[in-house]
This record gives sequence, structure tokens and C-alpha cells, in this order.
Amino acid sequence: MRYRKTAARSAVLLGAAAILGSSPAMAIDIHSYKDDAVHAYSYGTNTRVAVTDTKQDGHSVYVQYGRQAESGRYTLHNKSGLGTTATSGAGSAVWYLAGCISLSWEPDRCDIDRIG
Repeated sequence: MRYRKTAARSAVLLGAAAILGSSPAMAIDIHSYKDDAVHAYSYGTNTRVAVTDTKQDGHSVYVQYGRQAESGRYTLHNKSGLGTTATSGAGSAVWYLAGCISLSWEPDRCDIDRIG
């Protein structure tokens, strides 16, 4: 009788551990800003990335980002001007991103100086 109670308790504990261990990973919202001119972000499940032009300065903006299941770096441009947002298509989870300001006659300014 004692063996059955111990076995039942063990089964309940193993079942609870399996359920808790299988819960989905929490998504983290990712943001990148540079010089009050660009806001790049990925929310929720992080399968899309977006870039918003937040300053009327005549410069286009873009975001460079990486995805977990694919190698390489991706770039999404927004050349539509102040207050507009460009959004990528869905894909595997975004694991890093950096918002950048496109400058004509000097190096672009990015949130992270050197990416990948």
C-alpha cells in the first residue's frame, strides 16, 4: 500500500514537472533608437521587425536584424519619411536588431556601431 502512494505521488510530480517544463518561452520586446530619428522594434513572438522614421530631417532610416533559424544579416529600409513605418514579412524569431540613419556623405549612424 505504501508503495502505491509513493508511486502515485511520484507520477503527479513528474506530470507537473513535464507541464511546467514544456511551457513556451517568453517573448521579449526588442527596441532600438538612434538620435531621436529612428525607432526599430520587434514585439511579441518576434517574427516581424518594423522601423519608423521619427524625425523630419530628410534622411531615410533602416533596421539591420538577424533571425534565429537563418544565418546572415537582413536589412529593412524605410524611405517614406517622417511618421511612416515599414514592416518585414514573418519569419523565424528576431534575435537582434539595430536602427540606423542613412546619411549621404558620411558613415550611417546606427544604434550599435558594429553589427555581426
